Amino acid sequence: MSITGVTNTVDTTGSSSTTGSTTTTQLLDTDAFMNMLVTQLKYQDPLDPMETNEFMSQLAQLTQVERLQNIYDSMANLETTIETGNLLDMIGKKISVDGNTLSEGDEFTVTPSADYDKVVFSIKNLKDESVQEVTRNKGESLTYINEGTDDVQVTAQAYLSGAAVDSTVAAYRIVKGVKSTDSSVVLVAGNGDEYTASSVTTIKN
Repeated sequence: MSITGVTNTVDTTGSSSTTGSTTTTQLLDTDAFMNMLVTQLKYQDPLDPMETNEFMSQLAQLTQVERLQNIYDSMANLETTIETGNLLDMIGKKISVDGNTLSEGDEFTVTPSADYDKVVFSIKNLKDESVQEVTRNKGESLTYINEGTDDVQVTAQAYLSGAAVDSTVAAYRIVKGVKSTDSSVVLVAGNGDEYTASSVTTIKN
């Protein structure tokens, strides 16, 4: 009685296992292989039991699978290291992110979609919950920079003769660090907020 041979291939993007004509996208791990072997031993034909050399052959395949899994894990770790190294170059730069929370040095930019005469920024201090307003007239900078040490939340509204004007806004946060998690590498803002590289649309100094 025999077990169909298992052929494994490993690359930097993933791995596959082929049994006969069936292909799976996940490398057969040690536990799965052992379960398959034990199941075959349990249900083997008593009149045609597995021979010793055949059993040793299956154990040899188990060793091969385990080695391939180790190679795959090493490649995955190397890929994470390379990604981390690339993102380290972003430390100190500003990235566009969703949300309106700013730490020290972060900025919030408003772009009116039509003519306007002023933009009013509303800034809420997240430490003492105080709120202040900052008005910028047409021709002045429409970027608010948090120059304090406390985190703030910013909203803004453009106006023309007292009527609200639609605007687009963007928050830019300074990258303070890079952190590796179980599933990815993330960029860390001043207050510890984390952002995946895929969520960043704009980078500036």
